[in-house]
Amino acid sequence: MYRENLSEFVNKYRFAHVPLARGDQKQILQACRFALWHQHSDELQSLLMACGMGESEIIERKTFYLEFASMIGHLIILVPGLANYFMIDYIAEDMIDGGDPELAEAGSRLQKIIAAAKNKEEKIRGKVLMPAMPELSAAHIDAYKKNPAAFIVDFFDSNWEYDSDRSYGLAVVAELLALDPEDRDHTGKILMDALGRFPDRDEFFRYFTTTTARILYENDYKDWAALAIDVLSPLCGARQSEVNHPTSPAARLNDLPQLPAELELAAIADAWKVEGADTAAKLAMRRVKLTPGDAFAFGLLGHLYLVKFDIPRALACLSRAYWLEPDSAMVVFYLGQAFHAGYFEKQVDLCLARLNTLPEYQKEPDQYQLGVELFIKCDTPETHATLDGRPAGRCPLQMRGIRPGHHRIVWQLPGGRQHPYSVTLEDATVAKFRFHPDPGSVSHEISRSGSVTIFDNGSARLLSDVVSAYLVDDLTNLPQPAVEDCIIQTTE
Repeated sequence: MYRENLSEFVNKYRFAHVPLARGDQKQILQACRFALWHQHSDELQSLLMACGMGESEIIERKTFYLEFASMIGHLIILVPGLANYFMIDYIAEDMIDGGDPELAEAGSRLQKIIAAAKNKEEKIRGKVLMPAMPELSAAHIDAYKKNPAAFIVDFFDSNWEYDSDRSYGLAVVAELLALDPEDRDHTGKILMDALGRFPDRDEFFRYFTTTTARILYENDYKDWAALAIDVLSPLCGARQSEVNHPTSPAARLNDLPQLPAELELAAIADAWKVEGADTAAKLAMRRVKLTPGDAFAFGLLGHLYLVKFDIPRALACLSRAYWLEPDSAMVVFYLGQAFHAGYFEKQVDLCLARLNTLPEYQKEPDQYQLGVELFIKCDTPETHATLDGRPAGRCPLQMRGIRPGHHRIVWQLPGGRQHPYSVTLEDATVAKFRFHPDPGSVSHEISRSGSVTIFDNGSARLLSDVVSAYLVDDLTNLPQPAVEDCIIQTTE
């Protein structure tokens, strides 16, 4: 009725106020949305006046007022001028004063949003403080998939502290999902445009879903992140398969704590050059604790672990970095190096395939070469070797990170005899060359496979067994390690 004749609808409730029938209550909520988005300010004010009731009446209509507070909170976040409608303040006060805990909590939250909207100069930074994961049945989760707006209201609205950046996207989506079908095209586009330019609804919901999961994950709520993806991904339509690639929201890039100068990434890199990898790793561990959502901090720490040949922790750090920034060529490059060091050729190929899709790599592919692991051996003891004219050491030699391309090996035998040998090395391979002085020949083996044995908790184990969770068939299936999985625990 409100769509055909809003004035008549408003007059119906001008004196009757909010009825007890749930169907009528839902009509009032939708009429408020309709009046706002179609710019019927007088009718909206009259509807808000009609919602002003006594404390006992509010308690009697508890479900309605919880829904009303949630809706008005979203709308004020989107249209701050609504905070000047005095009746909203009165309703929030009466919700608090009535004595019902749920109504009081919802009223208090609404008051915070009203105060923030009126104080436009103040920049608010809230926190994501999610509760323990509830035991939700498959049927319950399926119900949320069919009504994702209820999922947002039930879990995010009540726990995600009001914040002008983080709550904005939640408000946009909650109200977008609540629109009448007739308003989904025009008003829906206005709402989506508030977050950016998206080619279609599928891409909009992909951005929202991955951003929400990213924020939950970086605040160490990985179970909530997984549930959010499960519940919200059906909204993404044709892009549903892409939701495991989190998006870094631009509005949050400056939302970092104040960092000591020594924990800036450039300072950690300098410490590595001057004081060594151990010192740099300690600084990097301090850094990731402060910025758990910074993929590049985890990338640096993972690279430091790799230098120390701690491949399990390197993979933990780099998997977390990839989950946070799957479109960073540097993150994928470091991840590929870790897999290459462990001789995991299948996962190396996945990283190479991913690199080939990224603009950074396409622009400068030579900057992202994984390198060659080179072995130089000789049948005669005490033989030394040079590589490209530089002393490499005494055989047998193992060198990592050799750039692919043309190289010259020279074996230097104890009696002064030398044997030069030219080779062309291919990236991401393991190249083994052995000189046999008696026949004067060189045998070689070029491969990409191998096995590594490490000591894990005092026992010798194959590396492939220790890191089996990371040996995925698709990079989107990489584990999502917690910060604690990425650092060395100490008793300090």
